Amino acid sequence: MRCATTLLAGLLAGLPATGPVGCAASAAQDQPLPTSTGQPSSGSASTADTTSSSAGDDASAVTTSGSETSSTGDATADGGSSDTGEGSTGEPPLDFDDVPWQTGDDIGYGVAYKDLGPGNGANAFIGYAGYPFPLDASQSWARELWLARLRELGVRHVWSVQGPATVGYVDLEVGNSFIAERLTEVIVDDGKVIVAGHSSGSYVAHELLRQLAGGLDPEGTTADKVIYFNLDGGTAGIDDADVQRLHRAYFVGIRDSATGTESPNLGAMQYLDSLWSARGGYLEVEGAGSGCSAGAPWCLHMVVINTLPHDPWDSSVVDYLDFDGRPVATAWLDMVAGDIDL
Repeated sequence: MRCATTLLAGLLAGLPATGPVGCAASAAQDQPLPTSTGQPSSGSASTADTTSSSAGDDASAVTTSGSETSSTGDATADGGSSDTGEGSTGEPPLDFDDVPWQTGDDIGYGVAYKDLGPGNGANAFIGYAGYPFPLDASQSWARELWLARLRELGVRHVWSVQGPATVGYVDLEVGNSFIAERLTEVIVDDGKVIVAGHSSGSYVAHELLRQLAGGLDPEGTTADKVIYFNLDGGTAGIDDADVQRLHRAYFVGIRDSATGTESPNLGAMQYLDSLWSARGGYLEVEGAGSGCSAGAPWCLHMVVINTLPHDPWDSSVVDYLDFDGRPVATAWLDMVAGDIDL
């Protein structure tokens, strides 16, 4: 499948500065999305608890709204072993692989969850995979990201969400309302919620943000506590009321400075920055050194997941699953971690 050959037409119409989002064109991408019921559609959820190899250093440079910095990441994944001692509660922190993933009707369709205990902090992470990547791919990504970076940022609660069944998330099949309900129960005091939506997974993330702003958090438990990262995703399904309720909102594109190649949705991320730069703004990840070929935007599309994508021309699910010698990407998180009050 070559995304670059299937997406050059149809997706730029109807919304300023947007680009293609996933691997098929859909006019529904530019339409507001209603709230889902969380019922299964033609998509299927994989519930395999995937484990993968160790993640090393992520040395990608990143630019944000006129400033430039380098992120060294300096994080390793050793299969879940923690060297942080006791957590802030005095309880020893659990290792990632010690806690099984939970799935099922009470967790939500297309969703997996684990509670790593108070010894690991009070924050939460929700990772939304892009179309058409399955749940086990999202779980693998979340595991690597936690071992490399989220653990030290005090993340206790981890949700993984499969990619949508369609590029524009028209079936509204994911059980986001279950995530929203649980968030209001587990986020306390100074706890924060990191939400990352990759590619078309951003549409699914936008649904959650809309639900929290639209009544599923009646007590305002998550107000000013959600940090949202749109990872080279889309623009539909999010509005000013959703964004103003967030603690921060970042819109992440990728550019290879050596070849001039840009990720497919970089323009869309800059468009969102033009609307909400005051809430966080545009971040740009450097794609040079990723191994992506010149003129291969869909390879760069994966550089926010895997620093060395497997296919130099295209996107592949293996970038979510195989991190052996290919460190998980953390640059988009590293450069702002000190500014988001975790």
